[in-house]
Amino acid sequence: LSTKVDGQICFIIKKNNSINLVNHNSTPFDRKELINELSESLKKHEGVYVGEIYFHSDNKRTRTYDLKKEIKDPKSDIRIAVFDLLEHNNKEFNENDWSNKKSLLKSIFSTGKNVFFLDEIELKNKKEIEDEFKIRADDQNEEGVVVRGESGPVFKIKEYLSFDLVILGYVNGYQNNSLLLKEILVGVKNGKDTFLVIGIVVNGFSVEDREKFSKAFDKIKVDSDALEISNSKIPFTMIEPKYIVEIESTDIMNSTSSGVIKRNILKYDKKYVLEKSSPSVSLTTPVIIKFRDDKKVNDNDVGINQIERVINLEDDNYKEADKKPSKTLKKEIYVKEVKGLKMVKKFFVWETNVQSDEYPKYVFYKVDYSPSRVNKLNRDIKVSNDKKQILNIFKDSIESDIKKGWNKY
Repeated sequence: LSTKVDGQICFIIKKNNSINLVNHNSTPFDRKELINELSESLKKHEGVYVGEIYFHSDNKRTRTYDLKKEIKDPKSDIRIAVFDLLEHNNKEFNENDWSNKKSLLKSIFSTGKNVFFLDEIELKNKKEIEDEFKIRADDQNEEGVVVRGESGPVFKIKEYLSFDLVILGYVNGYQNNSLLLKEILVGVKNGKDTFLVIGIVVNGFSVEDREKFSKAFDKIKVDSDALEISNSKIPFTMIEPKYIVEIESTDIMNSTSSGVIKRNILKYDKKYVLEKSSPSVSLTTPVIIKFRDDKKVNDNDVGINQIERVINLEDDNYKEADKKPSKTLKKEIYVKEVKGLKMVKKFFVWETNVQSDEYPKYVFYKVDYSPSRVNKLNRDIKVSNDKKQILNIFKDSIESDIKKGWNKY
């Protein structure tokens, strides 16, 4: 068992007297003091070693976002806790060959000050693991522990994260029952009448809850110029931001291998309007614990600060284009009902108002929803820098799609 360090994964690659420190995307960590130390530790070694790079402080527990803030400051105390190796002196190691890997890592990094082997202790049973977790996570305020079987799997043990989030929308269809709630869209308050979308929650409801809140949400439906899509590939029905739920999650992420996670910021004034896309997070296996009738929709109870206390939302590489709010130039909705089933087609044209060559000036967007199809929701997007062209696309699409039986909504 070892302490779980709260940083970022780091690969140490030594080949032909060259040492590189990179993350999972092969982005380098530019830390000369660490490379200088590794030049001594790895003088007689080559290979690929794995560790957690983190910002160290004697006075507090540091988190991933502390590393992001401090990594560019050459005076910051940045360290690497090495916990695995993939290759050593042209020999590859199996995942479960831990005994040999551990011996090598201890001998190579035993004298390191800022790059060191992550100490382990051996435990015999579940009770000892639980006691050690309590000491490190609760008493010492560490992120958690990592438990490695002698020749088996590796487990990360952390406390659940808890957040109070506002319900922004919902979708019915649990067990193919259109009267039962299936998914909810949740967010945090991040300004006056604005909400940052956090994600989708599907678990934690009883069947009684699904029936009860489906009826309750139906009474507070509101319009939205923003389209949020559920896991069922159906647009969320948006509701007044009145209900608050406590959500537990096993983990939280602000980026993936594709880059920073971004979601919409929605402004509410009797309906939702898309303000912009912004760095957000993804919750791992979120579960509803309970509805919070004792909470209010304000910055203290459901604000973005509860996210920022555990992870950083800043993106050093993210710079939003200079823009005004986008403007809807055209919008038409058509409905057709066959045997009690409603089909919907929506057509939109936006002027993006972005002063940047990286973005189009105009966007055409079509939504085609039919509950009887295998793929219930089809979408089409076209972009142009010519207003006349995008309006012709809008007009031609309606003329070709809307035939007898469709009624303008």
